[in-house]
Amino acid sequence: MASDWLDDRFHPDLPESSRARARKLMGSEFVRTTGIELVSLTPDAAVVSMPLEGKRNSIETGHGGAIFTLADEAFALASNLGEDVWVALSCNISYHRPALGERIEARSRLVNSTRNHALYEVTVHDVERHVATFQGLAVRLDPDKRKV
Repeated sequence: MASDWLDDRFHPDLPESSRARARKLMGSEFVRTTGIELVSLTPDAAVVSMPLEGKRNSIETGHGGAIFTLADEAFALASNLGEDVWVALSCNISYHRPALGERIEARSRLVNSTRNHALYEVTVHDVERHVATFQGLAVRLDPDKRKV
């Protein structure tokens, strides 16, 4: 699902293969349904945002599942900027404050990587408040065995 507005969010140094994979990730049915939007994608970070309308819990704050979903999408984008396909091996999240605003934003960055594993940290913010911290461990799929 290529579109001009999405391409405007790519850093000029991002290779076309990374752009193509990001278009595919951002074009998934789930991402479209949740309203997740790409803010920016650089060789070092992925930033996404999502409206909280329709994603609040019974006490009118952002639902933990919605916060996790947004962080997971930032993690997926950041971990798939290269030629290889990476998938989540494990993820965890710590919630620090309730999400109260109209939108939340997640920024993912690489912490450490080896040939087959990579650790990412994602911070989630509501306006200027730090709402949650997510850590995702990605594993590289063997190019000869992957079905993606």
